[in-house]
Amino acid sequence: MQNDHDGGDSLSAPLHPSPPIEDHRPPHHAPADIFFAAVSTTRMPMIVTDPHQPDNPIIFCNEAFTYMSGYDESEIVGLNCRFLQGPETDREVVAQVRRAIEQREEVSVELLNYRKNGSTFWNALFVSPIYDERGELLYFFASQLDISRRREAEEALHQAQKMEAVGQLTGGIAHDFNNLLQVIIGYADMLEGRVDAADRPAQRALEAITSAANRGATLTQQLLAFARKQELRDRLLNFNTLVNDFRPVIERNLGEGLRLRTQLADELWNCRVDPVQAELALLNILTNARDATEGRGTVTITTRNEVIERLDARTANLEPGEYIVVEIADTGPGVAPEAIDKVFDPFFSTKGIGKGTGLGLAMVYGFMRQSNGLAKVHNQSEGGACFTLYFPRATGIPDRNGHAQAARRARAAERVLMVEDQAEVAQLGQALLEDLGYSVVHAANARAALDILAHDQDFALVFSDILMPGGMNGVMLAHQIRRDFPKLPILLTTGYSDEALDDGGRSFELLRKPYRRHDLHVRIRALLDRPGART
Repeated sequence: MQNDHDGGDSLSAPLHPSPPIEDHRPPHHAPADIFFAAVSTTRMPMIVTDPHQPDNPIIFCNEAFTYMSGYDESEIVGLNCRFLQGPETDREVVAQVRRAIEQREEVSVELLNYRKNGSTFWNALFVSPIYDERGELLYFFASQLDISRRREAEEALHQAQKMEAVGQLTGGIAHDFNNLLQVIIGYADMLEGRVDAADRPAQRALEAITSAANRGATLTQQLLAFARKQELRDRLLNFNTLVNDFRPVIERNLGEGLRLRTQLADELWNCRVDPVQAELALLNILTNARDATEGRGTVTITTRNEVIERLDARTANLEPGEYIVVEIADTGPGVAPEAIDKVFDPFFSTKGIGKGTGLGLAMVYGFMRQSNGLAKVHNQSEGGACFTLYFPRATGIPDRNGHAQAARRARAAERVLMVEDQAEVAQLGQALLEDLGYSVVHAANARAALDILAHDQDFALVFSDILMPGGMNGVMLAHQIRRDFPKLPILLTTGYSDEALDDGGRSFELLRKPYRRHDLHVRIRALLDRPGART
């Protein structure tokens, strides 16, 4: 039960003269004695205050209350309940309780209180006046309940809902933006071989266009990762191996003034993630650490195995189970308290104008949630921020064998059926494919593509977008073609990864938009030149 900090309010003086408190106590073995005995032993924290004494002090508390607050009974009795208040206690809620006491009414509130050791807890407080048989006010009775876990769960749910709503918006924007970037990057690639090397102004202009478009493509990838719409090509790997292999890149990014330390657990479990996205997430956090420390100090990457049996505030939004935990800690100033709950929000940045997009950590959040993991951040007691990544454990043996595909020029007879509903992207795709030596037939949607294949099957490959109108998307089209023409190679492309990929779409080769001319050529040749491919 809380009064205001000011000592001059109406609660600081007796409500009216009254005999000592013992005169109000009923005879021994009366029902009230049973009440006090029950209150003493209950697990719910409870107190009784005397409004007839100055400042309405606590005259009784049970053991549950001393346990919750951390104070001994001798430190509690005689004090007003305001001793539980602290800097972040809501003054409006305190005023609400004070008004109820002045008017001798019941009141139920939730407010932030402080234990003896300085830690906070959310307190569900219910206060009620107690009257005697003559209607005279005797005491105020207050029951309390530590609801910190419930409040933290509610806040975590609210944050997740907010992130999901923003993610839907950003995912849609990224999809449309990727199509625009595809046109810019594609035509820039075509111009690259046509601009005279001696024409330096034209070369610089082309380089500037390509560089700006590539930065835009990076932003859309971060948006899609935040929105969890990025199609992940995950594989089984050991995060220790990823850190060791990626270390040269990390150290170059950190610079000479920031030292990298690693504390990698022996026999770390394996996880199943997209290694490229994992490296990008790691690099985003480390770049954040470099900027926070101004390029001086130490960054420590720690890995460990952890079994989570029961969820708490630290692991909210995770399923109980076995996890690989990766911590990235720095020796900087830490995250400002008012910003710590916003660092994973898209476009939130504490950096100056022009020094950050606010998407790096949002991408980390989206990637971790899409990987069925979790990203958290806290400030260390010794100073500096610590980002913690939780990856679900996976079984099996990691595959360290990569493969590269050599590309050769298309043969004149190779025809490609291209399926794309966006006119600008279709024109670009046809121009790129023809520039690579292929003969192209364009279909504006999946139904049109099937109509073409019904009377003309002389195609080396079908190259189709995934998101298309007309009730049949690219994945559905690919399944139909695989049933009707099982030897016909299929390459899908998208600037937005949706549920269609989970519905059997992962069995097809995928090229992300915006793609480069060379990437398109390599992926097509990989399909057409493999043994048994249709030619």
